[in-house]
Amino acid sequence: MKALQVDGTWKPKPGYEPTEREKRDRRAVSGDRIYYRPEIRYVDIPVPEPADDEVLMRVGGVGVCGSDTTFLGEDDQGYSRYAGHCKLPCVIGHEFAGEIVKVGKDVTMFQKGDLVTAETMNWCGECEACRAGMYNQCENLEEIGFTLDGGYAQYLTAKEKFCFDISSLVDIYGSREKALHVGALIEPLAVAYNGIFVRGGGFRPGSDVVIFGAGPIGLSALALVKAAGAGRIIVFEKSAPRMELAERMGATFVYDIGRLDEEGSCAGRKIRELTEGKGADVFIEATEFQRYNIPEIEKALAVGAKIIQTGISSKPVVMDVERLQIAGASYYGTIGSAGHGIWQDVIRLIAEGRVDPSVYMNPRIYALEEALEAIRDAAECTAGKNVVDPSLSICEKR
Repeated sequence: MKALQVDGTWKPKPGYEPTEREKRDRRAVSGDRIYYRPEIRYVDIPVPEPADDEVLMRVGGVGVCGSDTTFLGEDDQGYSRYAGHCKLPCVIGHEFAGEIVKVGKDVTMFQKGDLVTAETMNWCGECEACRAGMYNQCENLEEIGFTLDGGYAQYLTAKEKFCFDISSLVDIYGSREKALHVGALIEPLAVAYNGIFVRGGGFRPGSDVVIFGAGPIGLSALALVKAAGAGRIIVFEKSAPRMELAERMGATFVYDIGRLDEEGSCAGRKIRELTEGKGADVFIEATEFQRYNIPEIEKALAVGAKIIQTGISSKPVVMDVERLQIAGASYYGTIGSAGHGIWQDVIRLIAEGRVDPSVYMNPRIYALEEALEAIRDAAECTAGKNVVDPSLSICEKR
């Protein structure tokens, strides 16, 4: 089968000492510290055979994530730009949905023909973190699309226990095909949900919410906080197409953060102005530019404010901890979307029409042969959320 695979040379950066698990498994806790001369390419690989507890699905939709774009190119030292857990070579694509075409002999919850999606984070359930309910911090974590082959392929396997039925989406979107395309956008919604409602504990309806970044996670967060009754929603972004999407989705205020700087203003000051000096109650940082955004957040904290960190960057951030203490603010680091009924809740929200990720989906659906183009387009922020349908061919599209 055809697939889009990332590979690289195992060569730890000078000065970095890999952990014992990294050495043993030849994996990286952070790919930018280990993998040299990364390469992304189309390959022909065998169709996987499902294990006894797995399903084999024909992929009908895979969402292009910002992390996928970091596999393009390399840093100034020749290392991967992906600052996350990975084991190469690997077929990438961690946001996906598909139709089950085969099940392992021990599978009981699903059958051939079912439409499903699956959690990216494959937790063990036995380590200290899992036993404490912190599945996204699993000490033996595997991740579809990073350490296990993912969705930029015609087929993939997933363990039954990580799969969720999405047949309820067919009624609201009118076809199995559209349900699979939208199903590929459940994962970023689940990531945002985890940060806002599980790690961050949610917020009172009417709270003022600020979102830094209107990429897939930021827009997912916007959809969720609007559905949950946020008061004023303030979005900061630099990409004009993304700003337009945020406005269309109902953000109260949308600002070009770069233009604010040019005008001699800043995000922190603007938030204070818009909230009559009170500051905002909830901040969702969904970019890789925390080193610039956190100082702005610190200027605009309401009493008891929450900062939810969903964006990832390997760059260190300087924080004025005293400002957080004085405001009685809380800072929540969040990653992943496993457990806590998150995926079931997100699927219900979509099925009931409370949240509609198709609003920010690029109307153009890419074939697998166009996956690299889809990733490059996403890197340029040229449109909404890009979706690749590996069941399509370029000939069929034409």
